[in-house]
Amino acid sequence: MSNTTENAMTIATPVGNSIPPNHTIYVNNLNGKIKKQQLRKSLYNLFVSYGRVVGIIAMKGVKMRGQAFIVFDDIQNSTAALRSLQGIMFYDKPMRLSYAKRDSDAIRHSKDQIAEKTAALAATSQPEPKQRKEKPRIPPPPTQPPPDRTVHEQHIAMMNSEEVNRAANAVAVAEAELQELPLRDRTRRIQSVIAAQTTLIGTAVPMMTEVQSNSTLFVTNLPNETTREALEELFHQYSGYLDVRLVPGREGIAFIDFDNEIGASSAKDALNGFKISATNLISVSFAKK
Repeated sequence: MSNTTENAMTIATPVGNSIPPNHTIYVNNLNGKIKKQQLRKSLYNLFVSYGRVVGIIAMKGVKMRGQAFIVFDDIQNSTAALRSLQGIMFYDKPMRLSYAKRDSDAIRHSKDQIAEKTAALAATSQPEPKQRKEKPRIPPPPTQPPPDRTVHEQHIAMMNSEEVNRAANAVAVAEAELQELPLRDRTRRIQSVIAAQTTLIGTAVPMMTEVQSNSTLFVTNLPNETTREALEELFHQYSGYLDVRLVPGREGIAFIDFDNEIGASSAKDALNGFKISATNLISVSFAKK
């Protein structure tokens, strides 16, 4: 037995009420038949409920058998443990607890060794916390030059033309009248509504019938309250999405820019005829270049 161990035992022996409270508790009258590793684990499980245990020293030498030192990170925690566990039955023997005379003698062993052993002991007594999975970061789309403003302005002028507005008004009037007719008279009027709508489509977007595929989509029949954020949420799921361009002063239409024709084509095929509201099926086609 080394002199260090003997000194630690001597210093820890209770001396009346002269020992002031400190971080380290000296425990004796332990069952000497319990294996050292099992004893340390059981002591840790018992004392950790009173606060953070930063070290447990238990030796199997002849002079130190049945004794241990419990080191807390806070004096209040060590005091609470001493008062609560004094005389408690532990492996069929009542424990005797007191403050160690000096922390420095009670924990003379290397701090690194104590931390390593205590961490290993805690790992065998408590489940490991679940690791949070990091969500993959989505890189931003590559920057692209702004779209051709000339084409954009041509679309705006076309949709604001007097001829288009007259055709749109005719369709609205025809549909309103249709709702007022009895069921038996609606068939003939439906034909006139279809004809008016055909005129509107042919006048408003004549370029859409045979337009070559490109990276810009033209969306029509949007609800008046449609926001930029709503369209971004709808189209950003397709590869190569870049931007949404609403037309100032003209509700119900928008342009969607992609950085490649494949992504634009996929979005067009998937969303053409999509029911964006209870009464609106959007029309998605390639914009004229």
